[in-house]
Amino acid sequence: MARTLTSKTESTRGEIGQGIYSLAELRLYVAFDAGREASEQVLAWLTDVLLPVAHTTRRPDYSFSDLISLFVVRELRRAGVQPRAIRDAEAHFRKLWKTDRPFARETIATDGVDVYPSRRDIADQLEAGNRGGQQVMFEAVRDRLRNVRYDDGWATAWSPVPDVVLDPRVQFGEPVIDGTRVPTASIAGSVEAVGEGRTVQMFQLSADAVRSAVQFERRLSALR
Repeated sequence: MARTLTSKTESTRGEIGQGIYSLAELRLYVAFDAGREASEQVLAWLTDVLLPVAHTTRRPDYSFSDLISLFVVRELRRAGVQPRAIRDAEAHFRKLWKTDRPFARETIATDGVDVYPSRRDIADQLEAGNRGGQQVMFEAVRDRLRNVRYDDGWATAWSPVPDVVLDPRVQFGEPVIDGTRVPTASIAGSVEAVGEGRTVQMFQLSADAVRSAVQFERRLSALR
């Protein structure tokens, strides 16, 4: 994923390949496999838990890294980590890794109390980000985010269901059929208009991919 170097940190927004999402879309995706309760927390997490980033009010300019960071916050809160600890940890990792959204890194882990980076060559003890160096045991958050794809240590895509992917490098992060640039919304609309069989032929997709896209869009509709 592209990251722009600034005087202090690398930015994860503002360039092609970083995704463009509205607040409403973030809420939908966070709620996708966690329910409406998680959706209702998104704005509070963006303003009170995660540190501020460049954002224009009422504009759909949130990034894919914002989305992944919200996933991490969601799982940390599920694990019982307090908001202040999450915010302190993100501040620590910002300085450590020189990026505005360090939670988009693959190496974030928690024991339910502390938040800290995971290193593959260290199996059992890590530096606690929100305690400035305490060694703790860990449970990897990424194990709970199995549908997030990583490349070179950074989150690059999210596949909420088989054959559907949100990749900030493809269609600005809009949900598409995996391996294509075809939006799932287009597939769902086509099935409604001309049926599944005709849609498979028109878009030259597998029936499974078409069904998965329709199911995904129906789930989103149910959450709106």
